Amino acid sequence: MTTTTAEHRILYEERVGPAPRVWLWLPVIVVITGLAIAPVVVPIAVVAWVINVLRYRGAVVRVDEDYAWVNRRWARLAALDLATLGRASNTWPWRSFNPRYLGANPIWTHDSVGVRGVDGGKKVWFSVGTNRRGELVRVLEAAVPAARARATGAGPPGPLPPPGWHPDPWGLASMRWWDGRQWSGYTWPAPTGGPGS
Repeated sequence: MTTTTAEHRILYEERVGPAPRVWLWLPVIVVITGLAIAPVVVPIAVVAWVINVLRYRGAVVRVDEDYAWVNRRWARLAALDLATLGRASNTWPWRSFNPRYLGANPIWTHDSVGVRGVDGGKKVWFSVGTNRRGELVRVLEAAVPAARARATGAGPPGPLPPPGWHPDPWGLASMRWWDGRQWSGYTWPAPTGGPGS
């Protein structure tokens, strides 16, 4: 796991850390846990809540040309199965200790994205909260097939196009700059609020 995003162009990035108002949810969690489950479970719920707030305080969801990242954990895009693309599910608490689970699905985000896959015969999960679901889904729908094509050696036959503005292969903008070797983050017209613009 020595690959860094410095080696790949970032297609999507979002910070999903908590806002200060997230602590207002703690009394709600205490009441619901105490009434719906059992009062004896309340301390466990409080500890879990505090751990999650601290864990996600600097969380960053990132997708580059070949990897999906949640902080320092990553999964190869080529291993993800777009047929499983949907909303993230709440996971068992111990799944976050699994290095193949990329999770950042805090309660304070507005929506979520979940996709599963198999890499080297082992399951991988990308399950994240987001406030920009439509954009993240579009990026994944374009980047996963492109990463799979690069991983399998499939690609356009013949010579590469010359450097210049070309139709965006991912459909995220009208045109995208090709530097003669790879697609850049420069698009025209620039997408509103998107990464790489």
